[in-house]
Amino acid sequence: YQRRVHGIILLRRIGQQMEEPQTNAKNGSNVFSAKSEKEKDTRANNITAAIAVADVVRTSLGPRGMDKMIEDSQGKVLITNDGATILKKMQVVHPTGRMLVEMSKAQDIEAGDGTTTVAVLAGALLTACKQLMSKGIHPSAISDGFQIAIDKSIQILNDISIPISLTDRESLIQNAKTSLASKVVAQNADLLAPIAVDAVLKIVDKDKPQNIDLRDIRVVKKLGGTLEDTEMIEGLLLGNNKATHLANGPTKITDAKIAFIQFCISPPKTDMDQSLVVSNDAAMDRVIEQEKEYILKIVRKSADTKCNVLLIQKSILRDAVTELALHFLAKKGIMVVKDIEREDVEYICKTLGTTPIAHIDQFTAEKMGSAARCEEVELGGTNKMIRITGIQTLVKTLSILVRSSNQLVLDEAERSIHDALCVVRSLVKKGSIVAGGSAVEMEISSKLTAFAKELTGINSYIVNAYAQALEIIPYTLAENAGLSPITVVSELRTRHANNGEKYLGLDIKKGALVDTFKERIIQPTLVSSSALTLATECVRAIMKIDDII
Repeated sequence: YQRRVHGIILLRRIGQQMEEPQTNAKNGSNVFSAKSEKEKDTRANNITAAIAVADVVRTSLGPRGMDKMIEDSQGKVLITNDGATILKKMQVVHPTGRMLVEMSKAQDIEAGDGTTTVAVLAGALLTACKQLMSKGIHPSAISDGFQIAIDKSIQILNDISIPISLTDRESLIQNAKTSLASKVVAQNADLLAPIAVDAVLKIVDKDKPQNIDLRDIRVVKKLGGTLEDTEMIEGLLLGNNKATHLANGPTKITDAKIAFIQFCISPPKTDMDQSLVVSNDAAMDRVIEQEKEYILKIVRKSADTKCNVLLIQKSILRDAVTELALHFLAKKGIMVVKDIEREDVEYICKTLGTTPIAHIDQFTAEKMGSAARCEEVELGGTNKMIRITGIQTLVKTLSILVRSSNQLVLDEAERSIHDALCVVRSLVKKGSIVAGGSAVEMEISSKLTAFAKELTGINSYIVNAYAQALEIIPYTLAENAGLSPITVVSELRTRHANNGEKYLGLDIKKGALVDTFKERIIQPTLVSSSALTLATECVRAIMKIDDII
């Protein structure tokens, strides 16, 4: 009996020892399962946030895209359909959503156009990732597969692109018109596109065509008139300044000698907050006389250098110029333009070839610039501005005057002209074009689908999903234009794959599929390549995130 009891106890102990590893394994499995679920939830939340941001701008894609009215915290209203502007003003809180905002901003800096396209593409690629993960494919495998897809896409894009010469002004204008087609000012594209092309071609350095600084083109907005009054001026425009009319000072100078000063032509003040007590009239007369002599000395020194135009920087400590100084300057025949803002100093000095003068003792003729004419021009009513033309300097800068009767349209016209300038700059940097109207996306999608069949393993499935995601562009263009998106995409897919019509795209104005190259619906290669690369990089970065700490 004792032996039987001892045997039972021994068997129980052996059983407990055998159960312990199973329990530990079970607990480990639970921990692993919880961690896996957390990663899935994090990725799902990130993808949902990013897709929500992309869906906001999706309805603004294309010539028939809708505009967004945005009101900021100060009550200022903005109407635009520019993707980068919309996303910047949205104040997105979610960190993954902000990644799309930064991506659109990067597209704006790199190419200037396609800011809505890049956000829509990213949203479509994330939707494809979501579907792939639901089938059990690991996010790292998806990321690697997308890298294979983007490498092949850029190769296909370069193969179907067509080189363009900077002397082909008509093609450059057509590219600018394509950029303006989706803007509020689309009806004025025939006027604005040539202005954008001519402006960029005038500042480009033929020895270094890659180094184009659009800050050399100053866009000046002036309320009043219509968009038809917009013009390009080879010179300098000071839109917020006008000549001083006190003491009948001159408002028009030919053969101008221009100086930019940063010191004040007014009585000096003490360094500390002090009061000066004058006890009698004689002392008061001496103070006034000394102030007069001080100002007169500055005016004489300025006149001795043959200066006839004075640009005076705005001062916050004291009056930049007094009425007495203006009286003396008018007698010397010197035109005075005061209250130049600090942020305009660099551009003005670069354009005029002047050096800012900080003190009267540094006022020399070598620091002045020359121009054929400096005058105050009237734009109707009380609108006046300074126009300086015939500038004798090696630096190539110019100004574009934009007019409109509505401030909202004026602001949108400025953004549209900037996009058109960036498109022309893209053509200068990378001199090739591709077909627009979603033709390039459908051709890449078709070639990628064929390429996916040559691959083996999971990469074939991932590349095929990438190719299908690119169809979001023609789908959205057709949807925003009121056409049947399924019919349009199906016909495009069939004719690109079977008939080899690689330039077939959607003409929104005609509401039909056309050869977009023949219809001159074209866009820079840089816009498409940048959009594809940035969208893919952003999606791959999101897929690598498994937790938010």
